[in-house]
Amino acid sequence: MADEEKISTGRSLKQCCKLHWRGKGTIIIPLVTLPVLFYAFSIQSPEYKCMYLVLNMALFWITECIPLYLTSIFPVVFLPLFSIMSSFDVCQLFFTDTLVMFLGGLIVALAVEYSNLHQRIALGTILLVGCSPRRLHLGLVAVTCFISLWISNSAATAMMCPIVKAVLMEMEAQNIFQVSMTQEEQPMEEGDPPHPSIISMAFYFGIAYAATIGGCGTLIGTGTNLTFKGLYDTRFPNSQEKVDFPKFMMYAIPLVVFVNVILLYFSLQVTHMGLCRPNSNIGQQIKRGSENKDVVKQVVVQRFKELGPMTCHEIQVAILFVFMILLLFFKKPGFVMGWGDFLNANISRKLLEPQTPDFVCSFSGSLARIRNIS
Repeated sequence: MADEEKISTGRSLKQCCKLHWRGKGTIIIPLVTLPVLFYAFSIQSPEYKCMYLVLNMALFWITECIPLYLTSIFPVVFLPLFSIMSSFDVCQLFFTDTLVMFLGGLIVALAVEYSNLHQRIALGTILLVGCSPRRLHLGLVAVTCFISLWISNSAATAMMCPIVKAVLMEMEAQNIFQVSMTQEEQPMEEGDPPHPSIISMAFYFGIAYAATIGGCGTLIGTGTNLTFKGLYDTRFPNSQEKVDFPKFMMYAIPLVVFVNVILLYFSLQVTHMGLCRPNSNIGQQIKRGSENKDVVKQVVVQRFKELGPMTCHEIQVAILFVFMILLLFFKKPGFVMGWGDFLNANISRKLLEPQTPDFVCSFSGSLARIRNIS
């Protein structure tokens, strides 16, 4: 009986350690790094206090003992507690213009994906550009680049991959070109999914690179651009040159976006889609796909019709999407007075105006009435 109790106790301890290790980690990690905090208080060093906080945050992020977003809020609590920074300064850093722009881009990306607006934009652009394999590739690259200008490049790629897969499956069903490699080209074990063909990889590579290129075109396209703006505004607060949305686009879009997208398209056409090699196997498949472009167009038109008319959600998200672009562009455009300049001018004028206390106004009014009576 005692042996059975020992066995059950051992099993329960193992299950507890296996299932509840995160709760134990939240206690063990701060205790292990506690000597750093003791040393910091002994010499009154804010650097070592900050090191203790950074170590705990890093270990919590690696182990995920608690959710990541909770770990990211540690500075709001512990920096004021350790007398490193005031809560006012910390919260200002947590809610900067840069972070609000990034958060807004993520929310818009989720709304576009939820309403299926990205599918309507992609299929509409394909019908506008053309349905031959080369034009199909150009349309998908262009749409991905445009979407990535306004949302994060990772979200743009994640939204476009299902569209590319659906288009390629239709191409394979209509025998337009080879979508998957054969057993002779790429040996596979039984049960493994087939490897994509070189032409299929051109489509996937195209949207991946186009999303990265589009992310470089605007401030909200990727987190790196927003990080640069935040660092610039923090390090040079009195600089005459400001990193504004239209100014960033003016420098980035002509060279970074247009030129790179054109180079990307032609490089993939040469390496993966048989451009300048019409007699190759890939070149023959692309030629056969161009001859059957009417069949491809019928498939795309059918996909577009299946979406039906624009829903209320799609219309609302489209209006919000356009409105966001206009607000971002015309905040401080430079060539005209933007709404940001207008608001800042009004706030500055109100702050500079002398404020008369209420009791002074009432006292002056009483004196004026006394003079009138007398």
